[in-house]
Amino acid sequence: MLENCRILISQIAVMFALMGIGYLCVRLKYLDTGGAGQLSLVLTRIVAPCVIIDSFQRAFDPALGSALLISAGCALLSMGLSIVVAHLLFRKNGSHPNFADQRMCVVFTNCGFMALPLLDALYGSYGIFLASSFIAANNLLLWSYGIAQLSSDDMPRASRVRSILINPGTVSVVIGLLFFLTPLNLPAMPAKVVSYMASLNTPVAMIILGAFLAQCDLRACFRDKQVQFVTALRLIIMPLITLSIFLILPLESTLRHSMLVSASAPVAMVCSMFAQVYGTDYLFSTRAVALSTLLSAITIPAMIALCTLLGG
Repeated sequence: MLENCRILISQIAVMFALMGIGYLCVRLKYLDTGGAGQLSLVLTRIVAPCVIIDSFQRAFDPALGSALLISAGCALLSMGLSIVVAHLLFRKNGSHPNFADQRMCVVFTNCGFMALPLLDALYGSYGIFLASSFIAANNLLLWSYGIAQLSSDDMPRASRVRSILINPGTVSVVIGLLFFLTPLNLPAMPAKVVSYMASLNTPVAMIILGAFLAQCDLRACFRDKQVQFVTALRLIIMPLITLSIFLILPLESTLRHSMLVSASAPVAMVCSMFAQVYGTDYLFSTRAVALSTLLSAITIPAMIALCTLLGG
């Protein structure tokens, strides 16, 4: 347990140092909002899919296939619980006019930007392999449930279905599964390119997050009671509920930890981006992303330590 916590804390320190570089880049005007947005597109459309595809570059093993199916079930269970809690607390006709944004912030985690680098440090490509199912579930629900929450009801059904099936997360998982489940392998040169692109995930993601934080009023984040409440739900309440269920289930230790790290990640940056696109309260989502990202340096190691202490 102590060794895993040491690795986790060390990796988080490295990630926050990289975020500091992104912060400085904005302050020194080396990077602006447009540049950070373009980097985000490169990361989500190219780098993150390469991370997932690279993690599937392994010989098929029935045990690995079983672990992947179990992790997919755990991911859907975790996110399903978040949806139930979010709908119970933030009702459409209740006292929260930005109920959709609050639901989004509770349900969707930054499992790509924050969880993947941590799992890579803890468990290598196997941790990323398991977490790919969480990312797939996250993308599937983001482009279905998420858009349904934020968009108007007149969005064409065909557009909804297309966005669910064809997006970087699901496409990369399908490609990865193709190589994992069949004798096919990427040729040496494309495999090297994918590997190089995958190695960019941690530094680029953290620089983007740092640039994102530099554009936020952090004092306003800490003063906003609604942001505090949503952050507590995202970082403490939902991970504890998820952990209590995962401890009951007969899960292998690495699989349990990988799913818990993904479920304990801070509010997804895409909540702010989607809110801006669909005209909802994106400033609230922005503050929630900023505050939860900062506090996750404490809460994620605490959740892993608790998981190890209670269930190994």
